[in-house]
Amino acid sequence: MSLPPRQVSTCASGSQCGANLAGFILVRSIHINKFIVFVLALAGLVLTACGGSAASTGWSGAALNADTLYFGGNDARVYALNSATGALTWFFPNDKTLSSIYATPVIAGNTIYVGGYDGIMRAINANGSQLWQFPTEANLAVYGPIVPTALVVNNTVYYGDNMHNFYALDAATGAKKWQFPTQNKIWSGAVYDNGTLYFGSLDHNLYALDAETGAQKWKTAAGGLIAGSPRVQDGVVYVGALNTLLAVDASSGAIKWTFKSPNPNEWIWAQPTIANNTVYIGSLTGNMYALDAATGNRLWTFPLTSGAEIRSALVVDGDTGYFGASDQNVYAINLTNGQLKWKTADKALAGPIYTTPYLRDGILYIPVQGHNMYALNAADGSRKWCFDGSARQACGN
Repeated sequence: MSLPPRQVSTCASGSQCGANLAGFILVRSIHINKFIVFVLALAGLVLTACGGSAASTGWSGAALNADTLYFGGNDARVYALNSATGALTWFFPNDKTLSSIYATPVIAGNTIYVGGYDGIMRAINANGSQLWQFPTEANLAVYGPIVPTALVVNNTVYYGDNMHNFYALDAATGAKKWQFPTQNKIWSGAVYDNGTLYFGSLDHNLYALDAETGAQKWKTAAGGLIAGSPRVQDGVVYVGALNTLLAVDASSGAIKWTFKSPNPNEWIWAQPTIANNTVYIGSLTGNMYALDAATGNRLWTFPLTSGAEIRSALVVDGDTGYFGASDQNVYAINLTNGQLKWKTADKALAGPIYTTPYLRDGILYIPVQGHNMYALNAADGSRKWCFDGSARQACGN
């Protein structure tokens, strides 16, 4: 499993460095006791506030606007490709990298918004030039590395960082409108519904904030770390916390139901998908679940024989659901019964998949950790084209 990188420590005290080491141990061994997960999470998890530099990596997903596809490459640059051919249009920046990119670019109008592990949120023009950045200079002691994908709504950019803060910026200028503090790092992206923002934190809480002012409406103790993004639909917020999926009343924060795996190591990191009165959610032990949206009762389970991690949300098209896994495969399953329709040839993709496929007009666009971006035919998983980000040209195989 690959998580945001442990930084090279420049800690001033042994206790700080001990916390960093504890976080490093956690992500390198996911199959450990739940109590240890809890303790090590409080010690700092993976990401450190001690300064230093991190190796370029990331798990950025894809975004599509007209005929241009955008994604964050493993070399910590944003790429724009022709969606029909995979040909390179531009990359940003030309003179440096963004440390790492875990966030998926977000498109609003002709602007692309993306946060970097350097702690900076950037607005990029459709031609690849920067419009603004916040803050104007990197300062990781104040503005922490950005892991989650931004939310852009009502001319405002919303996101959280690893210094525990959640921000609202003016989408046109990058000026800060407000910020809200939590008690731990924020890896969860936010979702918006009827004037309210919902997001989780590694402090075990699900938050509801007024989108205009940043005032807290409520927070709900989820019983575990929230690393993935929630989903809101029909007045209910669905979110994973460690090995539990919660359904929470969007107005009050009251928990309606929970679905808990008997395996304490079966973390739920993916964003839930709701369709057909069903919640679809994958786990880090290789299970894709279908749950009744009203009750949380399990309808079916699709287990991966590889036991690979599923961080990808399920993408629904009719009676078919698509997702990627860390075993380097993309899967298509029948949503009625959870049976396999097809999967890509074993390890046909040159790296694990930690992001959600982007589906448009019968094509699945999906980057893998290891530089490559793929366009696959949704009918059978066959390759349409592949872009090698390390060589910045079409894949050689």
